Amino acid sequence: MTNTAAGRLRLLSSPDSTSGPVTERNFSLAQASEAFGRRLAAEGRSPNTISAYLRDLRCMTAVLQQRQPDLTVDRVTTPMIDEMLTSPEVTVSARGGIRSPASMHRFKAAVRSFFAWAEETRLVRENPTGSLRLRRLPRNPPSFLTEAEKRRLLKELRGRSTTLAVRDRIVIELFLGTGIRLQELVDLDIEDVDLDAKHLRVRAKGDVPQVKFLKSTLRSLLRSYLKERRRLGDGECRALFLSNRGSRLCERQVARRLNQWLRAAGIEKKLSPHGLRHTFATHLYSRTGDILVVQRALGHRDLSTTQVYTHLVDGALEDAIERL
Repeated sequence: MTNTAAGRLRLLSSPDSTSGPVTERNFSLAQASEAFGRRLAAEGRSPNTISAYLRDLRCMTAVLQQRQPDLTVDRVTTPMIDEMLTSPEVTVSARGGIRSPASMHRFKAAVRSFFAWAEETRLVRENPTGSLRLRRLPRNPPSFLTEAEKRRLLKELRGRSTTLAVRDRIVIELFLGTGIRLQELVDLDIEDVDLDAKHLRVRAKGDVPQVKFLKSTLRSLLRSYLKERRRLGDGECRALFLSNRGSRLCERQVARRLNQWLRAAGIEKKLSPHGLRHTFATHLYSRTGDILVVQRALGHRDLSTTQVYTHLVDGALEDAIERL
């Protein structure tokens, strides 16, 4: 690719790149995909989302170029897209089974978003996925702890006094008291705790800064924990939560410790750390009945993402009425 073309692709991937017609349309699918990835990053999309989209676009590119090796982005047609989406390379997973509906849905969403961007930036004259429709997938209700299970888990934790048990109690109570995401929690540094302002500073999806309100019981727990954490010394690691080796606690360690405490509390339910976030949201909605409060507490951009909790509580209400 010439320096001029490379410069134009960088321009196309910037947030304000929609003005002016594009006269050159001979960009490869790989080049255009890379530019699209930079646009997603500029829009603040999460690294996981960008990685998944680009992985799907690489698969799309490989399938299309098997049929036409020199295919450029402007020469992709609707029949090519239809053939690609029904090809075994796309519909069969890496393990040899049929790709799940959720995986296919994401794949189609990536392809459609890519070509919508290509049309917007005039890399293509006509969007070949313009007629591609995505059916809304049925949502599986998230797993969460009941009030009784939550009390059992916290009772088990409050009965232990070892350094690791105290750390784990703070971790789990932060999930249950703030709805924090797992990645946000392991990324916390000591300086992110502001007890005077009654909040945590977190870096949410897309590296967006947010704050989480800390209720009085959590502030008391954190005040005691921070004294012990500072006694251990900072060194080069400013992480709020340390592993037993003195390094930043990782996501896998949090999940493993949670499973251990669930078993200790006699809770057989399979639950990930994200299930504790669901527990927070479900109980918050059951107490307030205000979905906008839950949306704000979780940091959801789209209210439709939050509305699953209304169905969970409605189901519990129906069961309660049935037992009257």
